[in-house]
Amino acid sequence: MSDRFPEIDWYCDRCNAYLNNQPGFDDHRYIWKCTECGHKNTISSDNIYENEGEFKNASRYD
Repeated sequence: MSDRFPEIDWYCDRCNAYLNNQPGFDDHRYIWKCTECGHKNTISSDNIYENEGEFKNASRYD
């Protein structure tokens, strides 16, 4: 099965761990529990940002 979001790097919203390399990671799942800290991350197009600054600005309003 191919990636739902090819070439997108996913990072944990809590600990910033790289999710793509975590055992069993599948971006077809809508929720991924980080194996580093246990945080449940949402995997969706709403969470794709061009850069870290864009992410930080969006997070300020959540």
